[in-house]
Amino acid sequence: MCEYKVFKWRFDLSSAEELEKTLNDYAKEGWRIFNIIPNVKGSGGVLFASVDGNEATIILEKSR
Repeated sequence: MCEYKVFKWRFDLSSAEELEKTLNDYAKEGWRIFNIIPNVKGSGGVLFASVDGNEATIILEKSR
């Protein structure tokens, strides 16, 4: 059985290193990337809508 963690990430010019650190911290806890859903401006429903299109929803998975 697996469990999932979902969070949004806002991309900007200085966020690559911060995202890498965040993902490595989660990896130390056993999480792995399951899916990344880009939030393209004007697409999707309310759950995945992005104001400026610079966000993504990141889904992590780990075994219980």
